[in-house]
Amino acid sequence: MKKMKIVSGLMAMAMSASVLTAGLSASAADPVTVTIGKETKNPGETFSVTVDLASVPSAGLSTIDFAINYDDAVIDITGVELGSIANTGAKAAEGDLGDTLFEWKDTGKQIVIVWATGSTDSSNWISKDGTLLTISGKVDSTAKAGDVSKLQGVAVNRAKYPKASGENADIIFSGVKSKTDITDYSALMIDGEVAVGSAVTTTTTTTTTTTTTSTHSTDDDPSDLLYGDVNCDNAVDVKDAVYLARNVGGDATAVLSAKGEKNADVAKNDKIDPNDLSKLLRFLARLIPNTDLGKA
Repeated sequence: MKKMKIVSGLMAMAMSASVLTAGLSASAADPVTVTIGKETKNPGETFSVTVDLASVPSAGLSTIDFAINYDDAVIDITGVELGSIANTGAKAAEGDLGDTLFEWKDTGKQIVIVWATGSTDSSNWISKDGTLLTISGKVDSTAKAGDVSKLQGVAVNRAKYPKASGENADIIFSGVKSKTDITDYSALMIDGEVAVGSAVTTTTTTTTTTTTTSTHSTDDDPSDLLYGDVNCDNAVDVKDAVYLARNVGGDATAVLSAKGEKNADVAKNDKIDPNDLSKLLRFLARLIPNTDLGKA
């Protein structure tokens, strides 16, 4: 019985992908936001970046299937560990097959991520925002200062199944209750990176920090608001979405200034939550005009 449960969970990826392609499944209004972290390390040093989810549907996710591309000339991957939001009880529910819930593989160019449970009890599904994964690795000793390995969220590079021709094009975030009761959620991937630094970079960083500190006092002034300018650099762009996603996801390093908090309330609900992130992303995707920012 348990074997059948886990097999149904893994097959759910194929089911949800095919249903999504056919346009027959239900889908949520807001995408699941996947934010991949950034690090700057010197050649030979180890790094650790998180993969955080925001706007996770309260109904939960039973099936996750995506990949992260990277540059193997710059970094090597040493490990991938599940984060706190994946501690759902699904492992215990699957019994002796609980260890098959999560699989990852480093192909040398791509990190493949699969999390799937056959449990139909949604209390065992991922239903909270926070850290899904922590990726560890090492900067190649031959890497040069200024080199960058982009960490790009993509579909897994695999042939379509059961057809051998063509490539998979699906990033899957789904809730699977049964063969016909499937909800697919779109995913918005915010890419990360591992950059290679040097002693020169360290000096430059010190100078930049001084400049940022000087600007910080201005950021705390709640006047002259620019809705969406979360990091208070007088522009509204994807960097603001990244910073807001980390703040909403509970990243303790993504602290907003007083002005940043005002600017971040783009949904005008007097709090900073996934609604603000969703509205900011819709603006960046040109789905709504800037005049909608800061309005309920």
